[in-house]
Amino acid sequence: MTISSRKVAVMAAILMIIGVFVAYLALTYPRVLIAFTVSFTIGADVKRVEFEVPFLHEYVRVEVHVSSGNALWTARILDGEDAVWSHTASQGGQTTYTSDWIRLASGRYNFAFATAGLGSLEAEVKIVSKGGFW
Repeated sequence: MTISSRKVAVMAAILMIIGVFVAYLALTYPRVLIAFTVSFTIGADVKRVEFEVPFLHEYVRVEVHVSSGNALWTARILDGEDAVWSHTASQGGQTTYTSDWIRLASGRYNFAFATAGLGSLEAEVKIVSKGGFW
C-alpha cells in the first residue's frame, strides 16, 4: 500500500465508525410513544392504551399534565396483567407529574390511566422512550 491509499483506507474506516455511531444515536434518540388527552367527569373512569417500546430503547418516562380538575388518579404500565410501574396522586388544580426513567425491555405494554372519586379531571398523558446513550 502506498501512503495515499493508506490515508484513504484510514479515512474510510473513520467515516464508517462515525456513520455507525450517528446511526446508533438516531435509533436511540428519545421519542414520544403515545400521547393522549383524558377528560373524565364525576365518578370512576379509566382509559387504556397499548404501546410498544422500540428496539434499542430501554427506558420510558410517564408525563401527566393536568390542566384542571380535582380527583384521585392512578397511572399504570402493565405487562399482561402484571403491573410493572404504578403511581397514584390526589389532584387539585393544575400540575405536571413526570416519573423517573423506568427500565423496560423492548416489547408491547399496556398503559392505564384511571380516576376515582367524585371529582373531574382533564389531562394530557405522554409516554416517552429513550435508548441507552441518552
